[in-house]
Amino acid sequence: GDSKMGAELDVAVATIVLTILYFLIYLIVPKLATPKEDHRPTIADNVLNVVYLPVLVFFAVRAVLELGFSGVEARWSAVGFDSHWFLVLYIAKNIMRTVSSIALREKKKDILLIHIHHLISIICFGGGLKFGRLHFFGALDGISEISVIFLNNQYLWKDFKLEDGWFVDFNAAMLLITWFLTRVVLFPGWLVIFYSDVYYYPELTYEKVGGFEFWTYPITTLVIWLMSMKWFFTIKSRFFKHLESRKVETRTANTKKVD
Repeated sequence: GDSKMGAELDVAVATIVLTILYFLIYLIVPKLATPKEDHRPTIADNVLNVVYLPVLVFFAVRAVLELGFSGVEARWSAVGFDSHWFLVLYIAKNIMRTVSSIALREKKKDILLIHIHHLISIICFGGGLKFGRLHFFGALDGISEISVIFLNNQYLWKDFKLEDGWFVDFNAAMLLITWFLTRVVLFPGWLVIFYSDVYYYPELTYEKVGGFEFWTYPITTLVIWLMSMKWFFTIKSRFFKHLESRKVETRTANTKKVD
């Protein structure tokens, strides 16, 4: 009824608001940094993420706490204020970034992969939002965005050529820890919860949900997990390289002091 129509309206409004914010930042970026023109869309996105990601994570965490511990029926069929807004904001940002990226002819590495990831997410979470199902599982996937906050900080530091101090070290450690916990560990946990619910309560899970969501949600989570594993090793090796260079810097500084 109205709530489903409301969901579509919420997505439309959120997409428009995010688009306006994004293009305002896009216009201001050259005054803040001196990016190569083709990197400008990405920097604008990184700046927008400073506000967007914590808000998204806030809704995801609250939704998981609200729906996750209220039994199997809540996990599969309940809709909360927080889960609704998490899905709305997530879908709106994916729509906005796909359209803006194509409009601005963004030439990022793996751009096609990113578009595919965005489209799968829009279809997947859009179904959950429209039919009011599996909100908990969408929000549980959203917990992984915690790690993106630290990844985004790393990009911003590079974009704006900021001072390389203690914050960079702290952020690099937090990126490695959160990436491990909210992706490498979380996604298999997600699959365990999903399939144990199905195994023990088929009448409240599989039989209630459309075949589409039943297949797309776990497959999407599995694909994101595999991608996250690949990136985990990159992040880990970067972190240890960073530590090595820090040790070298400290040694050099100490040698200078002695001299």
